[in-house]
Amino acid sequence: MGEDIETIKQQALKDYNRKHYEEAIDGFKACLTHFESLNDELGIAEARNNLSVTHLGMKLAQLAYEEVSGTDEAFARHGDRKRQGMAIANTAAALEALNRREEALSLYEQVLDIFAELGEKEMRASILRRVADLQLKTRRGYQAIASMEAAYDQKDKPPVTDSLFKRILSFIRSKLTG
Repeated sequence: MGEDIETIKQQALKDYNRKHYEEAIDGFKACLTHFESLNDELGIAEARNNLSVTHLGMKLAQLAYEEVSGTDEAFARHGDRKRQGMAIANTAAALEALNRREEALSLYEQVLDIFAELGEKEMRASILRRVADLQLKTRRGYQAIASMEAAYDQKDKPPVTDSLFKRILSFIRSKLTG
């Protein structure tokens, strides 16, 4: 059955990527049921995260939040810091969709620390962009500029466009701060 469940999971991921959310939900629910029958805590947490992200895609933020809640703790118990960080980020995304911006920002800051500790520059850059967006929405313009600059700093060999945007942000920050 392990091979079969992997096939179901991969199909659900394909369905999600094609925005066939109902089909993805069916696949991820099958995975969840399978892992629950085995009492596989990591499998359950992963399936719940996949359901959460899919529900967010469907604009069902409350359901997404309910699905993801507590999954970070399961990953932490098993020492899986990367998936713990991803679960916290998914929780923050659900909170953000529920307009609970301050809580989302707080969780994103935790994720930034985890990804920095793990050396996950690309994932950290992605979270920094979310933080900057939230900072703009909460009227924290200066902090948003600093977060975007930090996001661009995460790349070892940034493309020319990123270097250009970073210089523009630095220029704007210098003009705003004197």
